[in-house]
Amino acid sequence: MIETERLLLRPPEPGDEESIYRWVSDPDVMRWLSGNPGTREDAVERVRRYREAWDVDGFGHFTVVQRETGEPVGRVGLLVWNPETWETGLRAEIGDKAEIELGWIIESAAWGNGYATEAAGAVRDWALREVQPRRLISLIAPENIRSQRVATKIGEMYRHDVNLHMGLTVGLWQLD
Repeated sequence: MIETERLLLRPPEPGDEESIYRWVSDPDVMRWLSGNPGTREDAVERVRRYREAWDVDGFGHFTVVQRETGEPVGRVGLLVWNPETWETGLRAEIGDKAEIELGWIIESAAWGNGYATEAAGAVRDWALREVQPRRLISLIAPENIRSQRVATKIGEMYRHDVNLHMGLTVGLWQLD
């Protein structure tokens, strides 16, 4: 668990499906990811995948919880990409060539509070210390100005575009 001034960051737990469903079903949030809102089944599958990453790789996504209320408001964490195909997977499967992405999703009702920046900065520091990736990247849609601001605030700079396996073109931001 990671604690910040206003947040608790913890690995996903059974029961997080409902809070994940709030953002996975929100078109305003999902427009920056897959473009399509998800279902309750998608939320259940995300919890399964997030927990599998922690079990296999020893890192993954953290659930972002407001300390004051105990309410989850999103996720921030590490996602593993195969740079040859730009598909996600497990570091144990992809190996040393794996790209480690620091990504964040905050439900739209909590936007504008600085939670993404606070949580991403804490996970960045944790990842550099504990995971020690050869580099830390973020993949951000070109129109997603809010996430670009978060990336800048945590020390990342835009490098180039990447074409993901699902047909999306995103900017690759890298920690300097």
